[in-house]
Amino acid sequence: MGERIRVVMYAKPGCQLCEEAERVLATVDCADLFELEIVNIEQEEELRRQYGEQIPVIFIGGIKAFQHRVNPRAFCRMVRRLSRQAR
Repeated sequence: MGERIRVVMYAKPGCQLCEEAERVLATVDCADLFELEIVNIEQEEELRRQYGEQIPVIFIGGIKAFQHRVNPRAFCRMVRRLSRQAR
């Protein structure tokens, strides 16, 4: 298998939607195709300003893909498409 797709989720502690999104991403059927990085927006003022009311915000391969909720089927469709393109 080639390089895994980078997925970044901007979140913060105590955010229920963030916890829900993390659970969804942990159980999707394309989990072997991506690497998840969770960025705590509380660590940087600029991230708080940029994403404060939108979290969780999920980028797949550098593309903003989801905000607030994650659709697992749409998520895997995008990850698979990017994975095929990366080959």
